[in-house]
Formats: sequence, structure tokens, C-alpha cells
Amino acid sequence: MKFTLRFAAWLLLSVCALSLSSCAELALPREQLYPQLAASSLHLGEGVIVNIAPTPSPVLSFSPTETPDLRPTVTPILPPTIVPTEMPAPTEAIAKLDSTCRETTGQLMDGYFKSDVIGRRQHYFIYLPPCYDADAEARYPVVYLLHGIPMDERHWLDEGIVEAADKLFGSGELPPFILVMPHGDNYVYTDTSGGDKSFEGVLVNELIPAIDSRFRTLADPEHRAIGGISRGGVWALEIAFLHPELFDAVGGHSPALSVNRATADYDPLVLAKSASIDQLRIFLDAGDRDWTRYETQALSKVLAERYLPHTYTIGQGDHDYPYWATQVEAYLRFYGAPWKAEKIVERLLAEQPQ
Repeated sequence: MKFTLRFAAWLLLSVCALSLSSCAELALPREQLYPQLAASSLHLGEGVIVNIAPTPSPVLSFSPTETPDLRPTVTPILPPTIVPTEMPAPTEAIAKLDSTCRETTGQLMDGYFKSDVIGRRQHYFIYLPPCYDADAEARYPVVYLLHGIPMDERHWLDEGIVEAADKLFGSGELPPFILVMPHGDNYVYTDTSGGDKSFEGVLVNELIPAIDSRFRTLADPEHRAIGGISRGGVWALEIAFLHPELFDAVGGHSPALSVNRATADYDPLVLAKSASIDQLRIFLDAGDRDWTRYETQALSKVLAERYLPHTYTIGQGDHDYPYWATQVEAYLRFYGAPWKAEKIVERLLAEQPQ
């Protein structure tokens, strides 16, 4: 049955990519579903910039870019005040994917898990979507969101991730999923690069099993994603490139690749050249004034040379809170796109006469 649903989802998305007007209900941005483009495209702006075709195309050319000489001093910027958007009541035109759920806000909780790597328990925030408590049988996809440095697990909260999730889930634009924001212990998070004794080991061997055992997750790779900002973006890419069997998608949001001191075994720029990531959905982005833009573009180039489908965007902004705050909804739409398609396929199949 799972194979049938996934095949049906794939077939539905393929048809929609050819004729979006015939499947307006999906309302999925084309760039999130990797349409077959003849070549890369680059347009500055707030939207998606680059879509890489999964089939060979003429040799891709990238304009030379100026490489920064030194990493600028990163000064924490006070996060902007997030003003929740007043949501209109759901209508028939925007039918909720789960018509039985009338809640429009989720719940944010504290949690802890035991870490043998670090030697003490570790904290995380977890966002449970609307109606999580209403149905004890329902299970949900999960996204792991990693913070930057010198921030901590509150980073994604300060960027407005809860408000964005409430908006997209409460309105029915996306199906509900769980968000996990773990603490990156200072030494392990900043001074290790990969392996079982690093943050990679903490997340893969300790945090994911703890979350899957305590909460009602869909504990399979098709319903698990990982993303991160700055230092967290480097970790997300490293972990996903080394463990593509665990994740459907990875997001490197302003990944600090230029100051990553990893060896080749754990460097995403090196791993991307040979890792088995052809089934991994990849999203890369940076601001147009962001010092991480150059290495992010270099990673996109590596993926393009392998004809690996991915999305690379350049938004308007710097390496700071205001830029990421404008992007969190786009991040959630990227992670949730295939799960939305699955829900629509399930509903269509349920409506078919028996």
C-alpha cells in the first residue's frame, strides 16, 4: 500500500509538472518539485533562483565571483519582534487537508534526551502540530532544525518558526508535521566535524531514536527531513550527505561552509562530489549580502556538475536574523511539499468508489 501511495504521488506530481492548470489543487511551487528544466537559471530576487535539471544538459557556466578574503566578525543581532498574522477562518476554497481538525495552533514543549556522547542529558524544543492530542493514532512527519552559532535552540523560535507553522498548518496550506529544535552542546557542536563522537552521532544515534520512541512520528526516511542555519546548515548537509538513507530532504540555510574546518570525510563540499544523494531533495539559500553565499554557490555548482536536482536561492539580506525570518515559511513549504502531495493522493483514493 505504501508503495502504491508513493507511486501515485509521483505520478500525480509528474502530471502536475506538465500541466499545473490541471492540478491547481496541489498549489505546490514548481521549484519545490524540481521540474525538468533545460538549464539553470539565475535571477536575483526574493524567490527561487536556481533549479537544476536532473538530466544532462549543456555544460553549465557560472560567472566568476569575488571570494571574500576573511570571515567577517559575526555579531548577534537582536531578533525581530514576530507579530502573529491573524488567520482567516478556513473556507471551502482553502479546504484543510485534515477536515476533522479544527485547531489552528500547535503546542511548543521542552524535552530532554540522554546523550552518552556528551555525557549528560540534552535539551530540545519540540513543536507538535494542531490536533496532535486529538487523535492518539495519528502519526506525523518530522523535521529537525539546527541552530547557528553563537545562538542556541531558541534560534528558530526567534525567527518565528512557531508562528509560520501555525499559519501554514492552521490554514491547511500544508499538512501538519513535527518540528524538533535541539541544543548543540558547545564543544561537540562547534569543535567536531562528524562521526559517532560528534554532533552527527548525537543526532543520528541518540536524538532521532529518542524522538521516534516518545512521539508519534512516521519513523521512516520518506517522512523525515533535516535543515539548519549557518553552523547548523553545515551539520545538516554533513549528516544528510552521510546518511541519505535516513532523510527525504535537507536544507542548508546560509551554511557556513567557508569557515568549516572539517576533514574531507566530513566536508559537505567534498561529500557532494561522490555521496549517494541522488534521491535526496536539497535546498540551498543565502542572502545577496551574505558572506556564506560564495561557498553555497560553489556547493550548488558541485551538485549541478553531477546533474543532481536541487534548489539554490539568493534572497535579499545578510547573514542575520531579519533575512532568515523572511524565509522560514519558504523553508517549511519546501520540507512539506511531498507530504502535502501524499495527503491529496490519499484523499483522492478515499473518494474513489469501492
